[in-house]
This record gives sequence, C-alpha cells and structure tokens, in this order.
Amino acid sequence: MSIRLTSEDVLEKVRRAFAPFHVVAELQDYHRELGFRVYGDHDVIIGTFEGNVMEDLRTPANLKKLLLDTRVQIQNGGHPLNGWTFESG
Repeated sequence: MSIRLTSEDVLEKVRRAFAPFHVVAELQDYHRELGFRVYGDHDVIIGTFEGNVMEDLRTPANLKKLLLDTRVQIQNGGHPLNGWTFESG
C-alpha cells in the first residue's frame, strides 16, 4: 500500500516550499482541488496556481513534482527561493 498524504500534509508542504515568500494555499471545489498563490515583496503576486486535483496530490511523488516544477517557474521569473527538500516540509 502506498503512502497517501492528508489534506493538511499537502497544504503544509505547499506553504513551506516557496520560502522566503508568503504562500496562501486553500482547498477549493469542495476540497477536490488545491489552489495557491505565492506573494513576493510588497504583496505582489508572483505566481497563481489553481486546478490541481487533490486526489492526485495525495501521492507524494505527484506533489513533489508539482512543487519542484512550480519552484522552477518562480525562480525563472527572477524570484530566488531558499533551499528546500520535499522530505523536510
């Protein structure tokens, strides 16, 4: 049986993945989807990500891929991120 993340686990990993920036993550569509925004300096939105299916993100490998891909997008936009590993949060 494979490991499945709880909704709280998913939200916490998303919130920690984009330090030093502020992240607002929320469950949407009756908790079937995840949406989140990453805010830079002066509360400027530097990334909006919606429509991520929670059932898929409960699998650690899928969530890790989403977070790594999204980190690349943020950094390619000129916003350096702190070091991070999926396992640490």
